[in-house]
Amino acid sequence: MTIEVQLTPEEFKRFSRFDIFRRRKMWRAPVTFASILGFCALICFLMHHVEGAVMLGTVLLIVGLGMPLSYFAAFLSSLHKQVKTLGLPKKVYTLRLSGQANGIRVENDREQADYAWKDVHHVYFGKTAAYLYMTPARAFILPYSCVEDGSHSLSSLIKKQLAAKQYSFLTKQ
Repeated sequence: MTIEVQLTPEEFKRFSRFDIFRRRKMWRAPVTFASILGFCALICFLMHHVEGAVMLGTVLLIVGLGMPLSYFAAFLSSLHKQVKTLGLPKKVYTLRLSGQANGIRVENDREQADYAWKDVHHVYFGKTAAYLYMTPARAFILPYSCVEDGSHSLSSLIKKQLAAKQYSFLTKQ
């Protein structure tokens, strides 16, 4: 099975949001920060009879909500800039998948690499693409629109090659 990956800005953004927020769960720190400062602000507002408590509560609430909002805004802005830098949409790489032990071949204009199925870290099947992680930090995006035989043939091949703990479905089957 040959997959020539034409990466679109929407698919890249969808993958990045999945990787950062769902897989790595990097939303936890900003939300925890906002929760702690929000709780402290609530205590200050409940102590409104103490001079300056309402002002301190307001400052804590503004900082507690402002920092996470700026974090998420900066992430989305950097994602937009990265799409422009990469020049998407464009063809980024070609994957050749087979049922052999070393059945993963990835190539682009400058380089090529062969991988064994046993070296796959994890595969996530999303709504519009599969994400093939060779390591926890390196993934290949496989948009279903680029798979000639369809997403079912891709998932069937991957299911045959990997143990059940090595793949996950992000949507209901």
